[in-house]
Amino acid sequence: MRRWFGAPTLLATGALVVLAAFAIFAGARSNFVELLVAMAILGFGVGSFSAAMPAVILAVTPQRETASAMSVNQVVRSIGFSLGSAVGGLALAAGTPVGDLFPTNDAYTAAAWIGIAAMTVTALMCTALGKISNKYSH
Repeated sequence: MRRWFGAPTLLATGALVVLAAFAIFAGARSNFVELLVAMAILGFGVGSFSAAMPAVILAVTPQRETASAMSVNQVVRSIGFSLGSAVGGLALAAGTPVGDLFPTNDAYTAAAWIGIAAMTVTALMCTALGKISNKYSH
């Protein structure tokens, strides 16, 4: 698929799949099956995005620097996962009433909307990256 569409397009598509998972989670989580569907779509989107990212990086990295570039990718990915977990945890903690054990339903919806916003920005940036890379590859 990367050869047909290009890695930046796959990055944008992966971001949109993750966005769809967040949207499903925001609107439909009244039963266990809906949660499983949202999680399955999320896993597919994160996997697609993670698989396409090295191709984008390697396309613009001199061959002698690929090991360094991939190392930086791993560090940035870890930081991103940590930051995303912290923001999600903060949203849920802010939505947990004092004395309650679990966040409110609205807190889960707010966390999903934060994810939707982040993935919208990511998809737009990936689309712009694809346009820039196409402009300079010809």
